[in-house]
Amino acid sequence: SGLGYHKINMNKWLVASYKLNEVARLELNLQNQSFDYYLPKIVLKKLNSNHKEELMFPGYIFINTDPANYAALKYTKGIKNILKFGKSIPTMSKDDIEGIMKIECESKNNPISTKYIIGKEVVIKGGSLKGNLVKICSLPSAKRVNILIHLLGSKRQVNISIEDLSI
Repeated sequence: SGLGYHKINMNKWLVASYKLNEVARLELNLQNQSFDYYLPKIVLKKLNSNHKEELMFPGYIFINTDPANYAALKYTKGIKNILKFGKSIPTMSKDDIEGIMKIECESKNNPISTKYIIGKEVVIKGGSLKGNLVKICSLPSAKRVNILIHLLGSKRQVNISIEDLSI
């Protein structure tokens, strides 16, 4: 699991980017400085039915600290940047992080299928739109997915049952 903390002790989480090949170094440096962090991972079900754990947000890590610690965090070896807009340092709330943790936990019990990938082209296999080539615009939710289809000369986003798609 990507949990590098003992408890959620603050309501503010900073978002930092890091080099993908330096995860172990980054985690060690954050631990050495007593920073609590969260590196969410998700369990995916591949087409060949093997399960694979992958980073949920590759290149990004959440650090549970006060924005006043920005400078110390910025110079931690392994950190590329801390998300900042002008002089404003955006933070995520405890509720935001707990929402991500819930998705991470649910994926361990019910791995997410990767046969539906945003941007993948699929064919509609039934109904009045049968035979149309469309692009997936969202991951499945309640067995439905948003697709992008050309209708009457313009692109439209439509919600459709995944059972009506040919993968």
